[in-house]
Amino acid sequence: MCKEDHGHDDHWRCCLQGPQGVPGAQGPQGVQGVPGVQGVPGGQGAQGTQGLQGPKGDPGKDCECPPREDCCCEIWANVYATIPQIVGPYLSANDVVLLDAQNSVSAGDFDLTMMAVDGSVKFLKRAIYHLQWQLQARIVPPVPQPVPSWSFGFWVNGALVPGSIYSGFTQAPGDDACHSTGDIIIELKAGDVLKLRNTSASNVALNPNVTGSVFPITIASINVECLKRLV
Repeated sequence: MCKEDHGHDDHWRCCLQGPQGVPGAQGPQGVQGVPGVQGVPGGQGAQGTQGLQGPKGDPGKDCECPPREDCCCEIWANVYATIPQIVGPYLSANDVVLLDAQNSVSAGDFDLTMMAVDGSVKFLKRAIYHLQWQLQARIVPPVPQPVPSWSFGFWVNGALVPGSIYSGFTQAPGDDACHSTGDIIIELKAGDVLKLRNTSASNVALNPNVTGSVFPITIASINVECLKRLV
């Protein structure tokens, strides 16, 4: 409601307000303004305080080899013969190869005090072993016809080790030596005695002085390598 003045100071007339009109349509969006100039980058902030150092870790442990019973079996031996000898036929008094020298032998694992006397290699530790023998030998002249082969094998505590016998052959009476070798993997116990014996019916000569060699040859050898320690 309103008061409208028609020129009279004391004359007022009331008037009514009309209804609201329909809103007009929305005008089009105005053109985007030009972007302002980019401000100057701020300076680099001050470096923060260094954090506290963390606690020191536990020291590492050196790598250690487990006990011999649980790890590698560090038992070995290389024994050999350098002195000429005639090895008698099987079951003769001298059918064993005598050994008079050694290279590397692990301490405390063998008793070799009798190897130059009766060919004994005594084992002091129970284990699975790889055994190998080698010979440079020939039939003692006169060589019979037909020429026989000679053979050797391992014996443990007076019993033949199956699978350990290998042979050689002297092809002519003038042959200096023939090389032969054999190897086997077996279990041996503490106190077992190993010997390399002639298993043929012939006398076999082991002679280190062969024609053409500047140095004496190794006429026989036994190599021992432990594969697994047993307790």
